[in-house]
Order: sequence, then structure tokens, then C-alpha cells
Amino acid sequence: MRHKGFVLPSLSFVLVFLATQGLTAQPDTDLKKVADKIVKAYTSVDPVAMANLYAEDAVVNDAGTVVRGRKAIQNHMESMFKAFPDFRIEFLNVIPSGDHIAFEMLLSGTQTGPMMTPEGEIPPTGKKVEFKAVWIARISPKGMIEEDRTYYDTADFVRQLGLAK
Repeated sequence: MRHKGFVLPSLSFVLVFLATQGLTAQPDTDLKKVADKIVKAYTSVDPVAMANLYAEDAVVNDAGTVVRGRKAIQNHMESMFKAFPDFRIEFLNVIPSGDHIAFEMLLSGTQTGPMMTPEGEIPPTGKKVEFKAVWIARISPKGMIEEDRTYYDTADFVRQLGLAK
């Protein structure tokens, strides 16, 4: 009899534990839909649409340049489009996994405007750049980008601009 009394509370505990795990786990975010929304906004090269994909306190690490907050992210993108008005992104691979989406991209544009860097402004070079990059975005349960990191060969980028050999 004691054994039966022990099994019921133990089974109840396990059921309650398993049921509450669903309450604390990240809600099902359809990363495919989020990825499609990101691709659409980024290929439109609209800095407002792009910035609206980010959580209010998001962090961007663009090959070592760190930008914090949605408004600052929008300003960063506007600055990039001022430097490269014909900027284009082609998404080669989109890989959702867990709460992250990885993007392999081909980026191109001509620097006809001043480019802001942490070291100061670089005047227009008139040079065209084309390079591959990998971008990894962490997605919140609400489908917003919380953090992203972009990796590319910055030395090649600088060489294509004619700023280094």
C-alpha cells in the first residue's frame, strides 16, 4: 500500500514537471518565416525596415564594429547606404537552427559617398566592392533579432576600396 501511495505522488511530480517545461521553454518561433522577413527587408535596402527587425536593445557586431540599440542600428545602416548607394545583398544560403539563423551572403556596392568608420571618415573612393560574408542572428521568442554578428574578410574589403595593397 505504501508503494502505491509513493508512485502516485512521484508520477504527479513528473507530469507537473514535464508540463511546466513547456511554459518556460522558448515559444515556437517559425525561424523560416523570420528568415524570409529578414531576407525581404535586407534585399529592399530600406534602413527603417531593416532596423525594425531588431529588438529595441539589440546588439550588432559588424566585423568588429559594435552598434547597440535599434536607433543606432538604423543610423549605422543609413550611413552604409550613404557610402554605398547601390549596395546590394544576395542571400546564398539561409540556415535556421535553434534560436539562430545563419546567412551566407554576397554583398556588393560602389563607394560614392563618405564611409564612417570607428577611426574616422573615409572619403569616396569610387571603387566597387564585392565580397562574401557570413551573418549569424540570434532571434528572440517574439521573432526579433536580439544580436547579430557579421564576419567577412576586412583586409580584402579595404584592398578593393584601394585603401591598402
